[in-house]
Amino acid sequence: MSRPNEEVIFYQEETTRVHQDHIILHEVGHILAEHEDDGDTGEEFPDLGPDFPQGLITRGFRRTCYTEDYEREAELVATIIQEWAMIIDYVSPRTPEDPDLDPLCSALNPPWGWA
Repeated sequence: MSRPNEEVIFYQEETTRVHQDHIILHEVGHILAEHEDDGDTGEEFPDLGPDFPQGLITRGFRRTCYTEDYEREAELVATIIQEWAMIIDYVSPRTPEDPDLDPLCSALNPPWGWA
């Protein structure tokens, strides 16, 4: 949900931590890709009362539909970030015993990841 100075991400409580992380990263994918609301009025969705703005309800009910390009893009962003984060936990940089291999190890162990 977008607010003037912040983004609020709601996620399912009754699921695994990995799934919660994926839900959050999916929404971050929408934010990073600067996806805009398609202007759908949400009339086909139920009225859940005054505490839930219709735009929030509309976006919430679209969570399981990946037919739109921007939904697939957000899923891809979430998957890439989540896989990268999992790999970092298991891979440690290696230092060569032979100093001549330093350039090769530097290329394979970039400073922005793997540590």
